[in-house]
Amino acid sequence: MDLIRTSEGISRKALADKTGLSATATGTIVSSLLDDEYIQEKGLGKSSGGRKPVILELKPRSYFAFGFDIDSHCLYTIVMDITGDVIYKRKRENQNDFTPQQAIKTITKEYTKAVTKLKLSEDKILGVGVSVPGILDIVSKKIILAPNLGWSMVELLEPLKSALDIPVYLDNESMCSASCENWLGLCKDVEDFICINIESGIGSGLFLRGKAYRGISGSAGEVGHIPVNESGPVCKCGNVGCLETIASINGMVARANKSKKNNHDIGKTFNELLKNAREGDEECLRVLKEGAVSLGKAIAYLINTINPQKIVLGKRFPDYSELVIDVIRKTAKKYALTYPASQSEIIPSSFGEDSSALGAAIIPIRKLFGR
Repeated sequence: MDLIRTSEGISRKALADKTGLSATATGTIVSSLLDDEYIQEKGLGKSSGGRKPVILELKPRSYFAFGFDIDSHCLYTIVMDITGDVIYKRKRENQNDFTPQQAIKTITKEYTKAVTKLKLSEDKILGVGVSVPGILDIVSKKIILAPNLGWSMVELLEPLKSALDIPVYLDNESMCSASCENWLGLCKDVEDFICINIESGIGSGLFLRGKAYRGISGSAGEVGHIPVNESGPVCKCGNVGCLETIASINGMVARANKSKKNNHDIGKTFNELLKNAREGDEECLRVLKEGAVSLGKAIAYLINTINPQKIVLGKRFPDYSELVIDVIRKTAKKYALTYPASQSEIIPSSFGEDSSALGAAIIPIRKLFGR
């Protein structure tokens, strides 16, 4: 099935050649996949002599996966079919102090609402992926710490399994975004890359040698807690001057509103900050560029230590990339070693703020393909 997916159309003979299976064994497996509606025949391919081969492809709208992304201010819902096509998306604003119990209740409600609206048969639902902004235990998937949610030592997986009565998978939000880039986006053919999410906090997901890298405790990628300013603000993690206090959307809004040079109210939201920056507000532009410089320095450390081919900046970053991407690239180039910096590309994500929900939906689909 994965060969059919990555080939975007392939014949039975080509499958047999690539897998080393006999024509009979290949035909038996293909017949089973056709019967179960995982794949379909889409027409005839080109022939090098003799009959034209029948081309196989994944069957759209046959099986589905749900993805939920729990953020500090909202819950994103995605429903995707096995081809990667999104058939449903929704963004729901959360109440302040969104608790684990509220998360379980809300996800259950949103799942039921989508199943009913789309008229999905539950035997066609592969499972539910849930993305959380925090550190997860690598084995139990217990949420060890999610500072931007105010959660610590939270068990979410088993209660969700009980509530939904369907396979549920839990992962870090930045790893979900990286998985999205690997499966559908700019890094489908990239072995070594980092996806950095800019949101209320900052995190990253790493793929090394083509596989997700999590570290010994599952906490690899917490770049938002790289110290960049010893005299900076206190971070929610308890340390001082973490990157996300300077370069996250919450950090930038807080700094803009507290600036002594700012003699007018720029507003309470990041969208208002961006609007004012685009209209030429020097203070708003300064805050964005200071965040970009700090992010560029952190990326330089990553280039020097991990040496990725691509650094993808996602979540809210594409909303304002044109204002700061050059600053980030110049800063990273200045502080990174020359040769590795010349081999690394810093780019905005092709996805937006729902990238983690997309990546969460991909988890059950990856399981289907044995990935």
